Amino acid sequence: MKIGMFINYYTPSKGGMETSVINLCKGLKRAGHETFVFAPEYPNYKDENKNIFRYKSFRFNYGGYFYVIPLPFFSKAREVIEKLNLDIIHSHQPYSLGDEALKFSKKLNIPLVFTYHIKYEDYNHYVPLIPESISRKYIRKITTKYSNQCNNIIAPSTAIKKLLINHEIKAPISIIPSGINIDNFKKDTGQRDGIREKYQVKPDDIMLITACRLTEEKNLEFLVRSFAKIRQKRNNVRFLIVGDGAVRKDLEKMAEEFGIKNSIIFAGLVDRSEIVGLYQASDIFIFASLTETQGLVAVEAMAAGNPVVAIKASGIEDIVRSGEDGFLTSKSEDEFSESVLKIVGDKSLKEKMSARAKINSKRFSIEPWVEKVVELYKSLK
Repeated sequence: MKIGMFINYYTPSKGGMETSVINLCKGLKRAGHETFVFAPEYPNYKDENKNIFRYKSFRFNYGGYFYVIPLPFFSKAREVIEKLNLDIIHSHQPYSLGDEALKFSKKLNIPLVFTYHIKYEDYNHYVPLIPESISRKYIRKITTKYSNQCNNIIAPSTAIKKLLINHEIKAPISIIPSGINIDNFKKDTGQRDGIREKYQVKPDDIMLITACRLTEEKNLEFLVRSFAKIRQKRNNVRFLIVGDGAVRKDLEKMAEEFGIKNSIIFAGLVDRSEIVGLYQASDIFIFASLTETQGLVAVEAMAAGNPVVAIKASGIEDIVRSGEDGFLTSKSEDEFSESVLKIVGDKSLKEKMSARAKINSKRFSIEPWVEKVVELYKSLK
């Protein structure tokens, strides 16, 4: 089959959605299918893959972090689509290039699949000058209307399927969790000591890690406040924050106010090839986002042997088995910090959770994910 992927963020951007599409394309190629990616241009970035087609884009700054917006009406990529004889169009957002996907699906009579990667209404703070109550309703209306024009919606978790049904989405919904290349994170990189030395973390220190865009919806202030509580009881714990974004300066200011500036490491953006070593140099993965549909970074960390402590929310609750490979907590900073401290203070528990995390992460390997997606594609042809 020939599949067209439409996504508003792609390489060199390094978010979870981008990673998911990259992994899906690789898995589909191994299964004998051909994928074509339609994504925005990024300044000074060139693709080696001839099957990636770029739309002209507008670059803007939001809180010190740069984003791009595709401009469909000013792109030659549109001229390519009709010549490809696609079997399936797969959209990854309900707007911009998602609208392009919908347009060509209707025009060329090609089935349209839409993966519901994020809870869009929880990103209402990106809509300026409009009260939250109004922006949330507007976003829900847009996403529901778009979803109901698709042939099938992929929900990465049971919680998201329930959410979509509550939003009166009538299109068929398939629960298909995204996958990752588990083996990439299991292989010992031998970098633990070198990475700790680089960030001045002692061999016996416990290093917490999180990895994400540093944006409001990721709830990172919760992690900093919780870490401050952890440091009050254990002074051999460090916190590595991987990523960059609009709230970085706010987080740095918080760390200074709490007196933990020297205990938090802001690694900034790192290449995908480096993230495995960072996970393996760490001990516990912590996560507080309430907006995820799945949370693949937690799966990556688990595959590398990190127990996970996270706020119980949609998506992540399908990944972490609380009490087995980590803990799921309420939105209480006290409960969250105590859960981390429970693992920090019990070496035997940490080792058991680490071993179980590696085993449980296998549920999210690429092969079964791709098989289910291919089955869905075939059912729509």
